Amino acid sequence: MIYSMKRITLITLSVLLLAVSCSKDKRPSEFKDTDIVFSASDASATKALMDDAALQTSGNTIHVFDQLTGFTGTASWMDADSYYIDEVITYSGNPVWDFSSGRAYPWTTDGEHLFYGWLNYDSDMDMSVDDFCSPSFNKSTKVMSIPVKEMNLSTDQFDFMYSDVVLIDAAARTSNTPVALQLNHLFTAFEVNLSNTSGNTVLLKSVKITGLKNSRSATIAFDASSPTVTTSNLSSTDIVIYTSTDPDGDTFIHQDLVRSLSEMKLMWPQTYVELNGAQIEVVYHIIDSHDVVSDELTSTVVLSNQTLFKTNSTGMDAGTKYTFLLQFKKSTIDLQVRVLPWEYETFDWNYADRSISARSGMFKDGVLAFYRYNPETDQYDINPTADEWSAKALRFNTRSEVMEGKFYIESPYEGRWQVTPYPASAAQYFVVTPTSGDIDVTRENGLASFTVSVNPDLSPTSTQSLYFSVALYFNGEWTDANSEFNRKNIRLVLDAN
Repeated sequence: MIYSMKRITLITLSVLLLAVSCSKDKRPSEFKDTDIVFSASDASATKALMDDAALQTSGNTIHVFDQLTGFTGTASWMDADSYYIDEVITYSGNPVWDFSSGRAYPWTTDGEHLFYGWLNYDSDMDMSVDDFCSPSFNKSTKVMSIPVKEMNLSTDQFDFMYSDVVLIDAAARTSNTPVALQLNHLFTAFEVNLSNTSGNTVLLKSVKITGLKNSRSATIAFDASSPTVTTSNLSSTDIVIYTSTDPDGDTFIHQDLVRSLSEMKLMWPQTYVELNGAQIEVVYHIIDSHDVVSDELTSTVVLSNQTLFKTNSTGMDAGTKYTFLLQFKKSTIDLQVRVLPWEYETFDWNYADRSISARSGMFKDGVLAFYRYNPETDQYDINPTADEWSAKALRFNTRSEVMEGKFYIESPYEGRWQVTPYPASAAQYFVVTPTSGDIDVTRENGLASFTVSVNPDLSPTSTQSLYFSVALYFNGEWTDANSEFNRKNIRLVLDAN
């Protein structure tokens, strides 16, 4: 009897397990057994106010879309515009972001998935993109419209980011690989600093920027190749950087101290055409060595490609930081610009002997520039072509060719510079001389130069690419200056024999 009861119990349990197994949901044949997941990072390895570390902050969200075409199956949640996914994903400490709804979206067996998205919520700011600029999105045309938004010093610093477009064929996708959303910055950024090397005392009254197109609208079109950003050329309002509460102005004594007039602030990108007429206006008094106070003086410095920016820049580019340094001299106010990669940690500009500042506008883009030797003129005067600069690679045309690398050091005023070629596997095929030298800004405007030739004793069996790292030595220590003098990360290429 006991045996019989056990047998009945086992049979009953088996039936129950079978029932549970049969009732368990199974995916239809048009879906795969793996789910779509996302990761997110900065597209250009650059940083704005929202950098990669800030992006990976718990609570940040991205609105993601997946428009599915060519799918032979059916998905009940797809809408009329064939959007397979229209949801927010949240960062919660994992490389893979989580769907806020908690649901899963299985990969399909066929069809093409078109993925894209944008930063939806900044948890540090406790601000959503809707709170910041109230954009609208047309799902049928895949166009996001941002209404007119004025950017000034008091604007909320919501560093809006939008993704590249990722097209994946479901049948050919890589297994267990997240959809990698590469995010781009919509805005540029700038700050204004001031120094006085005139030998006189300055009474600073005001500093303002006029002519920047800081009130604009924009559209972002997500097509099958890449997102296209279009900004309207609307209007300009004066951006007051500094104003003194003292009617006579605030004292700024002759010294090496660099005074920060503004923190880094987001701004709409500006092309050279749009920048036409933009300028920084400075109102001040000068007290000379005899304590004579000048009448109120006004100086303006025009923002132009000749005086400010990288020669192949479009202007104030999205995803780029610009530091404007206004420098009082004997009879003029000069304006220098320092272009910072977004990943570059802001260097301490409080003291001139601790600043690393590259002269702008002298060379194409990355400041460190290479020139080919011209035997007819006996000089290194053959500039790289536009295609070479665009590719960031300069190829040795012959094994006897010599190139010269140049960059200019404005400060520190003394010390040493060093250029390190790498990797070692490639460096053996080249001769670099010298690899270091003394810093002397009074000699040839602080020119640092070295030559690169092909090692005549070695012949590579495969193409070799040589890179360079720049460092400066002052105040008893070496400082990495690569982000100032080698932003383009140029490489020299030697083909195999």
